[in-house]
Amino acid sequence: MSEPSSDRSTTLKYLELALAEVQATVRAYDTKAQIVGVGYTFAINIVASVAEGFPKAESSTLAAVLIFWGIVMAPLFLFGYVLYPSRMTAPKVDSVSDRSLKRVLYVETSRHRTVEDLEKAAASSDWVREMSFEVLKVSKLRELKRGRFIRALYAAAFSFAFLFAVQVWRVL
Repeated sequence: MSEPSSDRSTTLKYLELALAEVQATVRAYDTKAQIVGVGYTFAINIVASVAEGFPKAESSTLAAVLIFWGIVMAPLFLFGYVLYPSRMTAPKVDSVSDRSLKRVLYVETSRHRTVEDLEKAAASSDWVREMSFEVLKVSKLRELKRGRFIRALYAAAFSFAFLFAVQVWRVL
């Protein structure tokens, strides 16, 4: 039995709102990662200038280089890793029949090569199903970015704690 038209339009309206919110959150993680990455870089520069603890090329040992890259630089790479996952690399949505979806919200040019192809797909789309798929797809991307962002924050906190411990050890 099909839904009444007003219920479908209400459902579609709320799915559109959900999609807009999820897309905004995904973009926010990109922005946060960029800002925190830059902030982390400035903070490391302050720590480096005060402690002068970075390994010098002429006196570096393999351990010092590995510690520098593993402790100091790793958080920067992890913040950059937040930016990598895009809509195309988002985790797959389970239980989706590819044939029933026209994929007209996020247009893949390999699927819709011409304006006519896209028009036909849009005209025959089940918009509630299309929106539901897109909300799930982008939500999975949001969760992936969130996890990577939190991991980068923990790495930065560990890095600062390690540098603090090294400074305290040198003083004692």
